[in-house]
Amino acid sequence: MMMNFDELRDKAMQIATEVHKTQVDKGGKPYIGHPLRVEKLCQDDDSKIVALLHDTIEDGDITAEYLLTQGFPTYIVDAVLSVSRNKGEDYFDFIQRSKANPVGRRVKIADLKDNMDITRLNELTDKDIERLKKYHQAYKMLEEE
Repeated sequence: MMMNFDELRDKAMQIATEVHKTQVDKGGKPYIGHPLRVEKLCQDDDSKIVALLHDTIEDGDITAEYLLTQGFPTYIVDAVLSVSRNKGEDYFDFIQRSKANPVGRRVKIADLKDNMDITRLNELTDKDIERLKKYHQAYKMLEEE
């Protein structure tokens, strides 16, 4: 039986909370704040669910198969995979792959918007500036038709 949006969102929230429970962001805050902020930036239900799950495969030991067994539709899992960078994958190849999935593209744009918010950093290091340049370039790629 297909789960409705609220059920899928609750399940996504459970999984994300579990995966990220011991992680902190670059500002030292609990990491779960990031997927929640990305979700807020998304307009449609599918993107909101993918936003919550967008770092679970990359940062956790969650697999696409597991998400399917939890009742997420294939197209949602495909979108999560599109925003999950594979080990050794070139960053900009990854961005092109995200862009090819309509839901993935929307979520990756929201993800980058949150990642480019420098107000959460305690200070800006040269490393932060380099990362921001990379994110900005990726954002431009995703915005292009």
